[in-house]
Formats: sequence, structure tokens, C-alpha cells
Amino acid sequence: GADTSMAEQPGALHLYPPSRGRFAIPRDHFRFTSAAQFDLTYLSYDAFARDARSPVLFYAGNEGAVELFYNNSGALFTLASRLGARLLFAEHRYYGSSMPFGAASFTPANLSLLSVEQALADYAALLLALPAELGCRSARPSVDPSRPLCDTVLFGGSYGGMLAAWHRVRYPHLSLGAVASGAPVDFYDGVQSRFAAAVNRTFAVYGGKGSGCSSALQAALAAADAATPSQLVAAGVRPCDPMGGDAVERYVFYARGAMASTAMLDYPYQSRFVGLLPPNPVRRACGDLLAPGEPLRRLHSAVLRLVNGTGALRCVDLRAELVGRRPGWWADGSDLGVQSWNYQACTELPLEPITSDGFGFYPEASGKQAAQLADRCADRFGVRPRPGWMGLAFGHGADYRHHSNLLFVENDKDPWQIGTESVASGGAGRPFVA
Repeated sequence: GADTSMAEQPGALHLYPPSRGRFAIPRDHFRFTSAAQFDLTYLSYDAFARDARSPVLFYAGNEGAVELFYNNSGALFTLASRLGARLLFAEHRYYGSSMPFGAASFTPANLSLLSVEQALADYAALLLALPAELGCRSARPSVDPSRPLCDTVLFGGSYGGMLAAWHRVRYPHLSLGAVASGAPVDFYDGVQSRFAAAVNRTFAVYGGKGSGCSSALQAALAAADAATPSQLVAAGVRPCDPMGGDAVERYVFYARGAMASTAMLDYPYQSRFVGLLPPNPVRRACGDLLAPGEPLRRLHSAVLRLVNGTGALRCVDLRAELVGRRPGWWADGSDLGVQSWNYQACTELPLEPITSDGFGFYPEASGKQAAQLADRCADRFGVRPRPGWMGLAFGHGADYRHHSNLLFVENDKDPWQIGTESVASGGAGRPFVA
């Protein structure tokens, strides 16, 4: 279809002004020698609720301030209006204003409490407290009158979808079910080539019928692989620091992350979810990739559409690639918690490091890049990744047949959908691709 207007569209924060809550929660759910707590932020909206027995749609917050996900989850408000439901968006620890140690949260010692398991326990504690926090109660006869619960369905997108799914694995007794959207729960070593193929497919299918965009993208990336630092500069790449011997490798990773996220964010309307993007950004990027001129320059023009939508980016920070150093300031104002997420990529989620000046994600290649990532994690945070831990703790795709009331929903454009291709039929059901 045709591009929609570039006029700014109001988000949910404007259309459905939330109530803001702070819930006291243990810093460490799994240590019995300390009772220290911190305040976890949540946003709620109850205008659609009919009474105290109305269901609760609970969004499991992910790698950013909770306002970002509240403002960009319009479908949940449509669903809540039809169901007469309350909405609650919970913020993930170490993101937004939910800092367990306040300004000291990012020391290596204090970051040790940033984990999937701690976040899931946060949400479990909040689910138990919903009757007191929201004034809701179940419409079903309680099997345990001493522990009243609200009728809650979990939702989440991307990492938040992974958390919603994992919550059904770890705490199935606290919710009625979960809808996990774009949730790559089976994303482990060996997926890198399939992920690159999925990015290429999105550019082939949605870049314009018969345009040859996918071939142009692959040719441009090959040109970048074979380039020299001086050729990068000639193509318009403006690094924040002098280029080192690994500048080309870092730039290719930067570009691949930008193209993958352009595919993931290929909405038919203007978006500020991750930076400022025009409608149909894949088609716009294909316009750059297919324009006359040198392939490397065309590639960088496409990259800048994601990372420099406002035109204010001063330089590209190649040294921050593969957790190279603490990221600095971004002109486009990415709301993702880059420091926190890079720590998670250095521990439990090593195939999902942030790239492209905080606007992209891309799995590092096995071998050399994986070793580089581990070394940089050790240097920066004093930790090394455990690539197989999440598969051990929560299972691989086929294992989800053991779990109930869990629906995986995928977007045909999103390359991360390969992380649910292996989800078996059975209790969880195969992913629904829209």
C-alpha cells in the first residue's frame, strides 16, 4: 500500500494517560541474608474495566523505560477495550526508573542482580500483589483463598515476549496464559546464517516487487567486507574515533545490525519506537541500495535511515560494537537501556548484543567474534557469557510442548522469528505468523 502521512501520530501515553505506581520489591529474590528492597515502576490504565472482576492484561516490560512500551502497544488497548480489561505495564529492573541501587546500579558488583530470573521473580511478586495494587479480584472460584489472584494474561514483545513465555514456564500458577510476540526463545549458537537469510528475505519480499533489493543488500555488504578504512571514509562513514585495524569488521557488524532492525521495524507508518523512522523503512532503504553510485556509499545511506532519522548524529561509534566500550550519547535519543542490555548480552543472552549506536541488534558469528565478545565482557563487566544457560533453564523450542496456554505470535517481516520456528505443536502451539 501507499505510505501513510509523515504527520506525528499520538501514542498511547497521550490517548490513554496512565496511572503510575511504585511497588517495593526485593533486590535479590534468591538470597536469604538481606531484606533490601527497591521500587519497581509500573503504569496502569483501568478506564475499560467494568468492575473489580475485570481481567488484567499484564505487559512484561523489556529493555527500556516502561513508557516506551506503553506508548507503542496500541493493540493491547484495542484488546482491553473489547474485553473490558485493565492494563498494567511493568518495568524491567535496571531500566527506566527501576534501579535497584539508584545511581550506583551499574557497578560490576551491583549489576550481578540483573538477570532474567530476577526479573521473572519481580513480575511474580507484582502479580501476587495486584489485588492490593489495582483493587482487582478473580471472577473464578479460588483454589487457594489465602492467596487471591486477579485473572491475568501476560503479554510481551521481543525480549518482553520471551519473558512472558518464560514466566509461563517458571510461574504457570500465577497467570491464565501468555501471548508472546516476536519472542525468540530458541535463539542459540548456529542460528546466525538463518538470521542473515531472514533479513535478506524481508528485503526481497517487502523492498518492492521485483526490485532486486535483497541482491543489492548482499552485494553492498560484500563490498563492505572487502573495503579498507579509507574506502569507508570515502563512502561517507564518519567514525567517532580514529579507525583501528578492526574498523571494517566493526562497520560491517554495525551495518548488519542496522539492516536487521530496519526489517524488524518495517511498520507502514512513521515510528519513534527505536529512533525516528519513516513509513515502510525497508522500501526506503531499498531506494538507497538501488540508487546509482558506489555500493558502499549506498549501504551507508540505508544505514543512516535507521540510526540518524533526525539528521543530528555526529558520528558512528564503531568502538562500541560487540560490547567494545560503554556507549555514549546518541543524537536520535534511543530509549533502549544500552548499558543494561549489554550486560545481559554478556551473561545470559550472548547472541543479542546491541549494535548500531544503540538502535540495532545482531548475533555475533561463532568463533572469532564470539571470543571477542566474551573477552570484552570480561574486560568491561568482569563476566563471561554462558551461551547454553537459557536453553538449560527454560528449554529449547521442542520443549515448549510441555507448557500450556502459551501463544507465540510472529511478524512475517521480523527476522527474529527464526527463534520460534522450532516451537513444537502441543501445549504451546506453533507460532502464528501474521
